[in-house]
Amino acid sequence: MSQPASPHPVAARVRRLALRTLDLVTDVLTTTALAAMVVVVSWQVFCRFVLQFTPAWASETALLLLAWMALLGIARGIRDRGHIALGVLVDRLPGAARAVIARLAPALMALFGIYLVVQGSEFTRLMASSTLPATGLPTSVRYAAMPVAGVLITCYSGLQLFGLLPGENTSAGPGDDAAGDSGDHRDDEEHT
Repeated sequence: MSQPASPHPVAARVRRLALRTLDLVTDVLTTTALAAMVVVVSWQVFCRFVLQFTPAWASETALLLLAWMALLGIARGIRDRGHIALGVLVDRLPGAARAVIARLAPALMALFGIYLVVQGSEFTRLMASSTLPATGLPTSVRYAAMPVAGVLITCYSGLQLFGLLPGENTSAGPGDDAAGDSGDHRDDEEHT
């Protein structure tokens, strides 16, 4: 006798779609900031050395894009598990301590993300009436990177905390790479 289909495949599909959308937003914002920064800095160098003048807006724009790219890069680092970790220290701890740290690290990253959302939103609101001198853009554009990155950091940290990022195996200890390839077919492994 066959069992009725559970609602989990639909929930897994929705979760995969939401994660892909979140990844796409993160990647598009980061890649756009990088590409724009390359264009702006290239134009600035060309103007300085070939045309013998430096556009006033170029340095300010490059710094603005660098701030966006750096903060969004933090979110990507958390998503890709490329953030700074003290693996040498953690690997020497007993299994129970490693498990605690494995849960504590994403929780602390989520708190940092929430901090960026709260403080970044406040900075953005406070700076809405002032403008950047060279571009004339509102100063809040610079600070808006904080809450945007904070939302992404909080989302990725939360997914990591609950073992919902693709390729995670919460039962495996640190350094147990083969545990994720044991044949258990997770619904979110299709996401890359």
